[in-house]
Amino acid sequence: MRSSVFTTIMRNNTVKKLNNKKGVTLIELLVTVVLLVLVTGIITLAIDLGVRSFKKSNREAEGQILCAALATSVKDELRYAKNITGTDLSTLKFFSTNLSLKNCSFSITDQDGIPVAENESGFLMLSTPLGLYDLVPKKTYVYDLKANLTIEFELLDEDSDQPKPTFKVGIQVVAQEGTNEITISEENFVVEPLN
Repeated sequence: MRSSVFTTIMRNNTVKKLNNKKGVTLIELLVTVVLLVLVTGIITLAIDLGVRSFKKSNREAEGQILCAALATSVKDELRYAKNITGTDLSTLKFFSTNLSLKNCSFSITDQDGIPVAENESGFLMLSTPLGLYDLVPKKTYVYDLKANLTIEFELLDEDSDQPKPTFKVGIQVVAQEGTNEITISEENFVVEPLN
């Protein structure tokens, strides 16, 4: 008897629910759609912010790596340089013991190897009578990174009997952000040639 009473009650409740013709109102539907759009927008913004933050931190890390690699290459060239003439980047010439070539210098070029205007950034190259040599591979310049170089050659301790020739070098890695160039990494150092 209990099971038939329970079955009857369940059947009556099911029939009542099926006979209820009341649906979702237009206001409820609009509120639901607006909430879905807002949640989707917030999620999209959060993902976009995360991606931009990730790219920015990667660009800064790669800029520091590029700056260190360029500094090491320039130090190696200048430390073993011979027959040095000139006092700054535009007039400096030397014998590169790494390449066994004379009249070498540093230059900054664009992607195609064309020298850029003074005070512009680009790819740091070793200019030789046989052509341009990459100090670091161009693939190292990721995230549109570019480099600047300043060099001053002078004699330290000019008052002593044997003044020491030294290079004061500055390397700056920059990136384009909108219309501005921002400095990602910078290294300044002094190199004394061994020869």
